[in-house]
Amino acid sequence: MSTVRAELAVVGAGPAGLAAARAAADLGAQVVLVDAGRAAGGQIYRQPVTAGAARTPGAGPKLPARLRRVTSHPRVRHLPATSVWQAAAGEQFMLWLTGGDQLQARAVIIATGASEIVLPFPGWERPGVTTVGAAQALLKGQGVVAGQRVLVAGSGPLLLPAAAGLAEAGVEVVAMLEATPLSPGAVGRAARLARYTGKAGEAAAYARILARHRVPVRPGRAVTAVHGDEEVTGATISRVDRDWRPVPGTERRVRVDAVHASFGFSPALELSRALGCADLPQPGRPTAAVWCDDNQATSVPGVFAAGETTGVAGADVAELEGCVAGVAAARYLEQSSPDGFGQKMNGVRAGSGERAGQRLRPALARARRFARGLDELYPWRPGGLDWPGPDTIVCRCEEVPWAAIGAAVADGARDVRAVRGATRCGMGYCQGR
Repeated sequence: MSTVRAELAVVGAGPAGLAAARAAADLGAQVVLVDAGRAAGGQIYRQPVTAGAARTPGAGPKLPARLRRVTSHPRVRHLPATSVWQAAAGEQFMLWLTGGDQLQARAVIIATGASEIVLPFPGWERPGVTTVGAAQALLKGQGVVAGQRVLVAGSGPLLLPAAAGLAEAGVEVVAMLEATPLSPGAVGRAARLARYTGKAGEAAAYARILARHRVPVRPGRAVTAVHGDEEVTGATISRVDRDWRPVPGTERRVRVDAVHASFGFSPALELSRALGCADLPQPGRPTAAVWCDDNQATSVPGVFAAGETTGVAGADVAELEGCVAGVAAARYLEQSSPDGFGQKMNGVRAGSGERAGQRLRPALARARRFARGLDELYPWRPGGLDWPGPDTIVCRCEEVPWAAIGAAVADGARDVRAVRGATRCGMGYCQGR
């Protein structure tokens, strides 16, 4: 076991982590960038790992040059295919890495992103049912598609680019099902978002792809069951009301060999909680996010956070938050250094970095307004909890059915910890994610 030392550890090499590493390194910080991926980019800019994947139509946007250059920065050491499995705060922060090494740093930026939310329904544990993000990861990273006749279902803005990418790759997308019904309020919110011309153009481009491939988009519809034994052979589509509750008598069965479902994202909080950072519930969502101030500083001095871990808001917000966090971390290192860190900044004082950070704030505020509008367009609804039957497996790792969770609550379990203790739900490999 060896110890890697750095002034700043950045965990996660998506848009937020890459931007943070660059901003801090440009101000003189020696940065170690840790990422579980084999190549930098995160999910939105997931890089191909095979030559065939690079040529696959619909594989997604390439990593912009401004971010691609970060891993070759002279003050950035990139550790790919490496995860943090334990962390502790103290005079120095200690991160235990897969492979046996330890990373010791004076400051940490958490840019660990988010994981997808999937609502369980009968048959969701069958081979051939994946998250939408998993389908994208296979396509972008390896040029592989899961299924040739598929449904893309759930709720949220991820469905549109995913369905378009799969269609471009030659998959027959039977339909894209958005659980949130079309309503006058939703149309009005969408119209207000249209003034963000870049984003509107991006959405229109995806819509044109779906139209070219004759992929129907069905609002107010959801996959409420999947059929098959060893593999998926079909799915039940139901119309749902504004709360996502199935409307009786509207069920329709279709032939498919795969279903890709997603209902938004939950910020990844494992590392922030290990370091003692406070988090806050997200209004209207069954999730929490890392608390941070206007400089992306968390409740623990020396720990900063950026991107989806602070609240899911998209790549633009993540990159801008990363810049702010990188500047703030460099400033923190200068203030806390016993040996005059600021003197080592190649003539660039942290103050000038702060001015650069201030110039980012109008763009960040605008990007956050768009993200809030998008969040309002896809509200979380409780009716999805009506989809599982008593025998539906909810915890796939421990094979805990929905009825067992209901029984635990009826017997007095009042929080997640109590339900976990009574049923083992969430004790497996994914830890309830």
